[in-house]
Amino acid sequence: MALVPLLERDQVPTDHPYDTAQRVVGQVLNFHKVVGHSPRALEGFVTLSVALKEMRLNRKLRELAYLRTAQLNDCQY
Repeated sequence: MALVPLLERDQVPTDHPYDTAQRVVGQVLNFHKVVGHSPRALEGFVTLSVALKEMRLNRKLRELAYLRTAQLNDCQY
């Protein structure tokens, strides 16, 4: 069970970035449902998702960049 409750669509107002997350990513992930407690934070992550999709790197090279960045920062991927 999540420590932070997951927001569902019926729990947010119509002007919430919840729908934008669905449109941009294709689905509302649990991550969005948690971050959605702060509409500004969710809006920021959705904007970041759009920017990352617009990158000119092909998918394999982009994934390699993500992996290398996680490795350099000692993060679990």
